[in-house]
Amino acid sequence: MKKLLAIAAAMLMAAGCVTESGDVKEAVFALQTGNDQLAIKWSEDLATDSTYSKTLGLVEAGRVNMLAGRYDAAESWFRQAVDTAVDRKEAQPKLKIGDMANTALSATVTDDRTRNYYLPAYELNLALEYGIIAELMNGKRDDALADARLAVYVQNALADEYGADVAKTAAGASQDAQGMCSEQSARLDELVAESSNSWENPVLWWLTGVMLDQNGETEMALASYRKASVLSPGNPYTSQRAPAADKSRLVVIYDQDFVSRRKSLKVPVPIYTMMSIDIPMYEDTPYVPERVRIAGSKGEAEAMPTLNVQALAARDLKEQLPGIITRNLTRAATAAAAQAAVNASGNSYAKLGMMAVNGVAMAIRRADTRSWVTLPMGQQIWSDSEMEPGDYQIGVNVNGAVYTTQVPLKAGKTRLLYISHTTNGFRGGNCEL
Repeated sequence: MKKLLAIAAAMLMAAGCVTESGDVKEAVFALQTGNDQLAIKWSEDLATDSTYSKTLGLVEAGRVNMLAGRYDAAESWFRQAVDTAVDRKEAQPKLKIGDMANTALSATVTDDRTRNYYLPAYELNLALEYGIIAELMNGKRDDALADARLAVYVQNALADEYGADVAKTAAGASQDAQGMCSEQSARLDELVAESSNSWENPVLWWLTGVMLDQNGETEMALASYRKASVLSPGNPYTSQRAPAADKSRLVVIYDQDFVSRRKSLKVPVPIYTMMSIDIPMYEDTPYVPERVRIAGSKGEAEAMPTLNVQALAARDLKEQLPGIITRNLTRAATAAAAQAAVNASGNSYAKLGMMAVNGVAMAIRRADTRSWVTLPMGQQIWSDSEMEPGDYQIGVNVNGAVYTTQVPLKAGKTRLLYISHTTNGFRGGNCEL
């Protein structure tokens, strides 16, 4: 009996404890220290061997291969990832929202880690962005243009469909869930401050504008530029046009480090004594952009922070909290009902046994902390559409660390320079649009 009571007490002591995945930490550390092969194996195993996280593995594999300079592999993985959320077989593409808004109350018996992983809106948009960059790096301009047009459709569809689903989920949560959502959402407010929603990506809008503009699709390009400007006000690069026939344009996308990882947090349930639920949470400070200066044709100029990935990730979590908490409260209610039934039997040993069973279940349960962890914390952009054609040695200065690369520019053409900066230095490449 003492052992049973000790187990139940341990469950209570676990409240407030935070944990995170060891495999994820190891994979990110591998990238930070230049051990790309270990990270590639982790991501591709996730994409091919996992039961519930295959889709997450697809984007992780795409991103890790991209960082390793393996653009062919990255393109393939990203295409598979996008195809899990977008049906391209019809005359018009169709967005497969599925469980994206986390509204379904399935899997209430076990825990959220046994739910199939669906790409949330911000991850889908970044899969599109990186897939387009990989296609461009592979010289597949027509494929990249097709996916740029797809990205315009996807972001507009997400605003209409996913945005409405998020609002519906929040409104449909129980009063108890809404109360707990409010308390936990307050912890995310500092992180989400620089985002208005999780389903629009200003860098993706800008990149589609750049590509469509270079291709002569002026009307669609201007619409994309406008979207980017609204999401990144005061940014001088989001509305800069394609080069004149005798000039060249260089555009830069810069990735900073890696996004914060979600952790499992135990939270006591006020309405059920001696019970707790597990929810994912961030415990990190907001993203602080590095100072990035690009040495182009007119001396150094500052790049502009344009996408706060950490804010989008936290915003996505905040949008999912009503569904997450509702499912967990449903599990708690099931456990409480079972405990009440045993209590009513008058059997003290059965009562303590059920208490211990519930305690063990809650102690070992963890929240679903799955998210795309090899994303950057944020992205910055830079552009110059009035450069003279020729060969340039472009310098990128980040807080004193300098990356240089040779960039050939042709008259009337636009060239993309993509750079990622992590603990072990710079990675990057450039290609013509």
